[in-house]
Amino acid sequence: MTDDLAQIEQLAGALLRKVDAGERRKVLHLMVRSLQRSQAARIARQQDPDGQPYAARKPQPAGRLRRKGTIKRQAMFRKLRNASNLKAGATDTEAWVGFSGRAAQIARVHQEGLNDVPSKGRKPVRYARRVLLGDTEPERQALLDIALDHFNVPGF
Repeated sequence: MTDDLAQIEQLAGALLRKVDAGERRKVLHLMVRSLQRSQAARIARQQDPDGQPYAARKPQPAGRLRRKGTIKRQAMFRKLRNASNLKAGATDTEAWVGFSGRAAQIARVHQEGLNDVPSKGRKPVRYARRVLLGDTEPERQALLDIALDHFNVPGF
């Protein structure tokens, strides 16, 4: 996340500190599930957190064995946005959304625009920067709304 949701932490932090650990874990779990769904939906729309579309794939030479356009027509990161790869969790002290295992390596290469070897025996390729995880203003507002609704805070 770009600023680790610092605004939400400041506004909802005092409320969360006043409740017991079980209640805090429940609220953080609601918040993180909402964030996971919105991140997956944004990845499905192929958009950066600022609303810009992802950089297009590089053109590939058409070979004898390659069907024209079958992969290109499909959205990038189809499997990365699944719940099995896009993990979310919460304890009574923290909440997180991120990738794990091989999915984390792939996501990091695209998130930061790094070099990677696409397959064994191939030359390294520089991938375009495509921000997979990042917070947006509507997501921040939704997280704050979840916290305030849960504690029934009037006036917001």
